[in-house]
Amino acid sequence: MSVDQRILQEAFHCIRNLHEIGHLSAIVHQLRALVGAANLAYQALFIPGRMANERLVAETYSDRWKKLYQSKNYLRTDPIEIAARKTSQPLDWGHLRSASKETASFFAEAERHGVGNNGISIPLVDAQAGRALFSVTSNLEGEDWATFKGRALPSLIQIGKAIQLRTAEIETKPAAQPSRVAALTTKETDYLALYVAGYEIKQIGDMRSVSGTAVRAALNSATEKLDARGPRHAGYLAVALGIIPTSVIVR
Repeated sequence: MSVDQRILQEAFHCIRNLHEIGHLSAIVHQLRALVGAANLAYQALFIPGRMANERLVAETYSDRWKKLYQSKNYLRTDPIEIAARKTSQPLDWGHLRSASKETASFFAEAERHGVGNNGISIPLVDAQAGRALFSVTSNLEGEDWATFKGRALPSLIQIGKAIQLRTAEIETKPAAQPSRVAALTTKETDYLALYVAGYEIKQIGDMRSVSGTAVRAALNSATEKLDARGPRHAGYLAVALGIIPTSVIVR
């Protein structure tokens, strides 16, 4: 198992142990140490069933930065969040700094208050889990930052997705029961692993010499057994529960 796979597996273990929303901040602090970041921030901008103004935020930033953020009402003008509304792709903060004098000032203040020299924010959008933003900062510079980002980004995306799904799951329904998890068949596990790895139903059918209908039936069955909201959610639950190896989604 590579270092990245081990870190991702440990991160999933931490997230799986989240049972109350009130403990999310502690989990985020654990994840910061695990991935070697300066800071982590998870913001659930919208969760189905919550009021629009009831944001879920867990972050490791200093109290000084949090107070300044509130006093300057950055919630309304945060350039990272504004940019994240317009894309589904990860945002490197370095590409946002020069957008305007106000943006440059925002990042300069953030750096002075210990947020980190560099950062990346990952927009997370899920039909059932809502919309969130997962940010990771670092004090690395230049090529060191580029290397860290290139190596860690696939895992960071999966960690962000896992937090989003777990928090939405806690908010809306209980977690899957182990007795139901154990009922997955070999085919269900196989097709689910391929699906969460990014293959489409037709591709899976071609690879396994079965019809798309058979693949879809197996995915639906696995989804029901895991008490998930859909095949994609079932796949991430299966990874978090150790049914599917972490290496499947580490690219």
